[in-house]
Amino acid sequence: MALNLPVNNGGGDFKRAPSGSHIAVCNLVADCGLQPGSQQYPKPQRKLYVRFEIPAERIEFERDGRKIEGPLTIGCFYTASMHEKSRLRKHLEGWRGRAFTDEQAAAFDVASILGKACMINVVEEERAGKTYSNIASIGSMPKGVPSPQAENPLLYYDSDSGDSALSKLPPWLQERIKTQIIQEEPLPSESHTGAPFDDDIPF
Repeated sequence: MALNLPVNNGGGDFKRAPSGSHIAVCNLVADCGLQPGSQQYPKPQRKLYVRFEIPAERIEFERDGRKIEGPLTIGCFYTASMHEKSRLRKHLEGWRGRAFTDEQAAAFDVASILGKACMINVVEEERAGKTYSNIASIGSMPKGVPSPQAENPLLYYDSDSGDSALSKLPPWLQERIKTQIIQEEPLPSESHTGAPFDDDIPF
């Protein structure tokens, strides 16, 4: 199902991604529903979680009793909005190398970024005595540089995906989705067939 976001509405890796620019591949997109606000922004907001693999940064982990090497991952929570001032829209515009019109932004299927390569800029941030790695911006792949493929399965979840898709997400993200705030009215969404985009942009 397409994941279109409104224009007008208001992680768990043990090894942190190092600061700087990295080639990355999007391997997870999850609509997390309505999530509690923060102390700074107390109003609940619909959140989207997007995760990237960084092929050049490797980690070892255990799966089914076996040690496996794979790419480091880094994720980012976005307010699920394609408003012109939203961070999600700015990151996507940097990625595609071109601004959206409001019509294009409302019709854009966020799920289409799955499996696509980009450049991410990672910065470190100190909060409460801890250091965090955050995605500061996203850009398009440099010309002439081959785009890597995702090494792990591509994961997508929205409210229509069902328990099978939910069970494939990281346990901490499953819990976040299961404990979302339930409201009587459906979350804002806009259904469109999708505006056509030029062939020289990634999505």
